[in-house]
Amino acid sequence: MHKLNVLALDTACGDISACIIKDGEIFTSEPAENPSEKTRSTSIVPVLESLLQQTELDWMQLDALALGAGPGSFTGLRIAAATLAGINSGLKLPVFHLSSLALTARQTERDEAIWVLEDARAGEAFVGHYHNHQSVQADSCMSWVEVEALTPGCFCCHGEPPVDLPGWRRVPLTVSRSTALAYETISVCFAGLDKDMPTYPTPIYLQLSQAERNAHARV
Repeated sequence: MHKLNVLALDTACGDISACIIKDGEIFTSEPAENPSEKTRSTSIVPVLESLLQQTELDWMQLDALALGAGPGSFTGLRIAAATLAGINSGLKLPVFHLSSLALTARQTERDEAIWVLEDARAGEAFVGHYHNHQSVQADSCMSWVEVEALTPGCFCCHGEPPVDLPGWRRVPLTVSRSTALAYETISVCFAGLDKDMPTYPTPIYLQLSQAERNAHARV
């Protein structure tokens, strides 16, 4: 891993977070000056090009790309994936897919077990469970009723849960998203590249679309 140059991008929470790992050294993007502004593909590319300038790399010197693949904001995931797909159309680099919930867990600086409970709207939550930065169970989409039935523990999230969570203890996010992205990129890329890795970035939505919900309702 230490000899790989990897560019990573995550917009699952709406804001643009990016980093480059150059021979094991971490370079991260600056927080957005206007985080409330909608993420657009035209605003992502300048962030990535600025990182390349910092690292004195060009696109052809990258060995791999990494995507905060989700779950998360549908629009954010789609834009990030489409942007990397456009960049990689000529490069044909392998793409690592990172759990966006794992990134959130890393933002807490905790090695102990922690839940990530992100509001997915429509009465549902994106749920991840991590211990020592390792997944305890697969990321999933659950109803908030199901979440309330879980054994309470420590949790983290962006925004506010739409329900009360008695017995649960919320842990603050103290690490920047870009830094968490860098650590997760290093962790996932540690095993190195695989010849069968995909070259097309694919978002992980988990949640059914409204069309899919309607189709299930008619069955």
